[in-house]
Amino acid sequence: MVKRSLMEKILVTGANGFIGQHLVKKLLSGGAKVRGTRFIERPLYFISAEDIEWRDIDLRKKETLTGIAQDISCVYHLAAIPNNDFSKTWEDFHAVNVLGTAALLEEAKRAGVQRFVYISTVEAAGYGDGVNSRKESDEPRPDNNYGKSKLQAEKIVMDGSWPFERVVVRLPAIYGPGTLLIVPKLFGMVKRGFYPLIGSGEALMEFCYVENAVQAIVLAGTRPEAAGELFYVADERSYSIKEVIAAIAAAMNKRILMIHIPRWVAYIVAWLWEMSVKLIPFPPLVSATSKKPFFTRETVWWTTRNVNIVSTEKIRRVLGFAPKVSLNRGCDETWQWLKTRLE
Repeated sequence: MVKRSLMEKILVTGANGFIGQHLVKKLLSGGAKVRGTRFIERPLYFISAEDIEWRDIDLRKKETLTGIAQDISCVYHLAAIPNNDFSKTWEDFHAVNVLGTAALLEEAKRAGVQRFVYISTVEAAGYGDGVNSRKESDEPRPDNNYGKSKLQAEKIVMDGSWPFERVVVRLPAIYGPGTLLIVPKLFGMVKRGFYPLIGSGEALMEFCYVENAVQAIVLAGTRPEAAGELFYVADERSYSIKEVIAAIAAAMNKRILMIHIPRWVAYIVAWLWEMSVKLIPFPPLVSATSKKPFFTRETVWWTTRNVNIVSTEKIRRVLGFAPKVSLNRGCDETWQWLKTRLE
């Protein structure tokens, strides 16, 4: 195992995504030369297009990956179908997240890459037992196409036949400046001064600030002890849903009214919502992009149980991971970025 330096040539797939941009910014600040891939154009909020070498790729097409890892010492593979998108089939997830990762690994092998860091998700493990934090040694039980495809890709990455070092990092929900999807909606709800909590709101969850996640990803790419390991990443501790909402409200300097909805009432509403979606599968009942219903019985289930918590004991012990950004500071910085976009 060799201690790696940021001052090398590094490949970041999905470099123009939310986490990708923050990772590239960190790598550039350490003196690295970065080659970044993109599938579609996205606004660059934190890096300049001129700062890195860009390649346009499609993970479904091997020919677009030819030579992508040439002269690269370390690969950070973030590009994927990044959530449980109901508009995608299993074939879509398998083609991009599984076969695309395998094709990239082959390119890394041909190019003589020294380390491959695969950015996975807690959804590859599935829900916990509601009592204990999930650990890396627990048997994974993903329950959706996104999680199943990421777990399959993890297994390919960790196959001992590859001639380079491999590391897998499982991320939870990540937020911060540049955040997309659910987090802006969450802040938007708090901005209205009203938030419906299902049950007590004391169920624990992981809500990890992007700078903390990037710290862990860089450690996975540079520390010799990371080779051959799987790590969970999270913030300094797990948070209750009520605590997250209160921190967002404090960042916005907003008084928030939290209404507690009994679990049984929420289940009835969720069932009616699901039935309505079968008849009217369009916004505002479903997401315009992912086609996912905004409210389901599964939502009620996981928001009222401690099934989304993980242990970071291993990454702290092995790599010295020590998240620096607190929930309050993270919400402050996210709100400063988001506030002009919610007006």
